[in-house]
Order: sequence, then C-alpha cells, then structure tokens
Amino acid sequence: MNEFLDKLWSMEFGIALLGALVGGGFTILGSWLQSRSSNKAAQLIQAKANAQRTFDALTQLKAHLEIQTFQGMGSKETRAAWNREREMLVTTANSTLMLLPDEHKDTRIRVGKLLQQIKTWYGLPAWPEYKLETGLLVSEALKVLGFFVRGSDSPERRNMAEVIKREIERDKRERAQRELESLEAEEEHHGLDQEDSERLNELYRFLEETKPSEEAAGGATGPS
Repeated sequence: MNEFLDKLWSMEFGIALLGALVGGGFTILGSWLQSRSSNKAAQLIQAKANAQRTFDALTQLKAHLEIQTFQGMGSKETRAAWNREREMLVTTANSTLMLLPDEHKDTRIRVGKLLQQIKTWYGLPAWPEYKLETGLLVSEALKVLGFFVRGSDSPERRNMAEVIKREIERDKRERAQRELESLEAEEEHHGLDQEDSERLNELYRFLEETKPSEEAAGGATGPS
C-alpha cells in the first residue's frame, strides 16, 4: 500500500513539475518576445527620430536655398557664404542619417546618394540652374525621409539625372518665352534696335529647336 502511494505521489509530482516547467517556459518565452518586441519598437522610434533630424537639416537647406537671389555666377563672397551654409547643413544631415540601422539601410543609402549629388557652387552653372538642380535633389531626399518617418512605403525611385535634365530644359524654355514676350511687347510699342532684334530672332530659333516632341506633334496634327 505504501509502495503504491509512493508511486502515485511520484507520478503526480512529476506531472506537476513538468507542468510548472512548461508553464514557466512559456512565461519566459513570452517575456523574451515582449522584450524583443519592445526593443524593436524603441529602435524604430529612435531611427525615425534620427530621420526627422536629417529631415529638419534638409528643410533648413531648402529654405536657405529658396531665399537666395544671386545673379549669374554670383561673387566670390556670395559663393563662399552659400557653400559654407550648404556644407554645414549637408554634414548635419549626413551625421544623423548615418545613425539609421541596417534594417533601414535602403533609406539611408538612398538619401545618402542624393546628398552626395549636391555640389559645391563654383559659379557655373549659373545660379538659376544650380538652384533648380540643388532644389530637386533636396526635395527628393525630403520626400524619401518624409515617407519613412510617417511609416509609409518608400516612394518610387526616379532617375534624378533625367529629372534634372528635363526640368532644366523646361525652365530655360519658360525663361526664354518670358523674355520673348517682353521683347515682342517692346517691339510693338516702341520698336527694337538691332541688338534686341537679333536677340528676338535667337529666342524664336531656340524655342523652335527645343520645342517638346508632344507640342511639335500636336502642331503637326492640328486643324488646318
């Protein structure tokens, strides 16, 4: 009888011990998973904070770029002042961007490549073209960072060399068109001297030669 009770006690104790171990194991596993999840959440918050600091530095660069009204190649002093400000803000943006962990290296690398394309200004191209190119690069970097901070999927990749080329051509045509319209108005009211007449003809030729293919096709197929 005692032997039977001893076996029964041993069996129940073993089952209870196994249950306790299993239950404890799940508790430990749950705590570990919770801790790991909390760490990941904290890491994501820190990554977004660093991305926000990069975003803020580039926002300052964008604002500083927009208020500049340099003429042509600028002067030695204006170029030096701009390049100091550009270098400081790009360096600040890069320093926080590099803190993004490898889990977010796509954002880190993508924005980093855009920042590498922001050039020092030596006077050529002239300021309007340089300003347009730099603004496009900064805006693209801000878009990528903005999507990341909001938790959205990264925006579609664009060939920035093609985007910049297309926008520079569009800008040149728009400025040429404004100048042409001004000269035409001047010609109508007061007439033009030889130099302005030659310039007017140059603008006509430029706008015709750089006419977008869609516009040329539209003109060819329009009503007679």
